[in-house]
Amino acid sequence: MTFEQLSNDAKVWVYVSKTKINVDQKKMIEELSIHFLQNWNSHGEQVKGLVNVIEDCFLLISAEVTNDSMCGRAVDANVRFVKELENKTGLVLLDRMTVAYRTNDEYVNVSSFSYVKSQIKEDNIMEFKSIFNPLVSTKREFITSFEEPYETSWIA
Repeated sequence: MTFEQLSNDAKVWVYVSKTKINVDQKKMIEELSIHFLQNWNSHGEQVKGLVNVIEDCFLLISAEVTNDSMCGRAVDANVRFVKELENKTGLVLLDRMTVAYRTNDEYVNVSSFSYVKSQIKEDNIMEFKSIFNPLVSTKREFITSFEEPYETSWIA
């Protein structure tokens, strides 16, 4: 299954890495994802899910769910998996104070929320072309709202 094959209502979780995800870390994520996805269950049934690395900065976990319902254990398993990835790869993925943005030269940069807010406060926003919204929760939202122009983003 590919991301494109998921329904627009599929659930997504986006985790922003504080550092670029290198080739070795990607390989480890791929290997650990196989076991996670084979054992990821909700309401007693295997979840049809995907794990992808995007732009070397984002971990995207997707799940096709029926009846818009995923049990708490399945969501908890997702978070445990991300913690396992942090422990085994050295990445920091669960810091929700990390903000990713695209610069005018198309580079994806990751900084602290406080840094980005200070740049905005000082009206030093020339480098921000777009802001990424890791709080999207469905494939549809991911496609339409994950990367937004700075001026209309959640942080502006």
